Amino acid sequence: MWFDYDRDGKLDLMVGNYVAWNREIDLSLASTLVGMERSYGQPTNFDGVHMYLYHNQGDGKFKEVGKEAGLHVVNPATGVPEAKTLGIALLDANHDGWMDVCVANDTVKNYLFVNKQDGTFEDQGIVMGVALTRDGQATGAMGIDCGSFRNDDCCGIVIGNFANEQSSLYLSDGLKPSFTDVAPTTGFGPQTRIKLTFGTLFADMDLDGRLDILCSNGHLEPEIQKVFPTQQYQQPSQLFWNAGKKQPTQFYALDAEKTGADFQKPMVGRSVTVADIDGDGDLDVLLVANGGKARLLRNDQKLGNHWLRVQLRDKANTGALGATIVLDFGSDEKMVRTISTTRSYLSQTERTATFGLGNREPKEMTIRWPDGSEQKVPIDNLDREMLVEQGA
Repeated sequence: MWFDYDRDGKLDLMVGNYVAWNREIDLSLASTLVGMERSYGQPTNFDGVHMYLYHNQGDGKFKEVGKEAGLHVVNPATGVPEAKTLGIALLDANHDGWMDVCVANDTVKNYLFVNKQDGTFEDQGIVMGVALTRDGQATGAMGIDCGSFRNDDCCGIVIGNFANEQSSLYLSDGLKPSFTDVAPTTGFGPQTRIKLTFGTLFADMDLDGRLDILCSNGHLEPEIQKVFPTQQYQQPSQLFWNAGKKQPTQFYALDAEKTGADFQKPMVGRSVTVADIDGDGDLDVLLVANGGKARLLRNDQKLGNHWLRVQLRDKANTGALGATIVLDFGSDEKMVRTISTTRSYLSQTERTATFGLGNREPKEMTIRWPDGSEQKVPIDNLDREMLVEQGA
């Protein structure tokens, strides 16, 4: 993941690693599903691997500073690296204006690295409530994304989990740096339990002004149904429509009639990403399969909702990675987008931020640039793409 974690104007690189695979250990394990055929072994059989942080020296060279920056977390019982990372996402978890990092780990606790503003991070995943499930268990966490899906000061984190585990949907308590898993109570969690979810992504697919959730699903084992009849290797993708925080159920899993048959046609889904490929203002979807063809789906919704797409250009960090755009409508309603291409699972999104507006007509946006400075920008017209340059 690229971002300027120390605000020196140069993009740095954070890298997550999975497990320390060992051939001898792998072959010694009785990893079978049916008959004599081998299946994927459990990640619990292997040690984790530390994350890397490459600091941009500014002379065309990088220096790995993961340990000095506080990213090396060890198992307190064994002293070996703990991280088994499959997803990384940017957010400002404590609302101090500095970018923090949430890490989805497979079968071990998730991390929430809080930026201490001095070039180091501190893992506060347990303290803030995103490390484990409600009953204190680690999950098979994979894809991850962050977004303000309630259009207020609450920050959301969605994480796709293994089969027979509900995907996680953590929500902060307003401006307080604490999170609760609201997946069971919002309608999101129960509909994800059977699926094995890799890609997860917040995106406003109908431009009504509320972030929906996309999930790309697919199992690891081709013959899983022979052992577990409720499981399938190929699984349909899911689109959870956001009905709003004031509704009894906030997220509804849409059927094929609403999404189109191509979206829910079963596949061995892995990553999901979005971009406006046809320039009509709404977000189109790319689904990537394991061992199969990718599926590019054009969004042809015709609801007539207003929209605004914003592209930022920073003086130093030209892609403005880590910048935040806010549309404040008053009455406790605001839309927030953080510029980051690292979202979902094994995928990249476009740098342009898309705001669905419904019938809202904002007149101004506030941009917090990666260096911490803020800029007010007037909005003269809607249903278009804007390019905003820092200080212009």
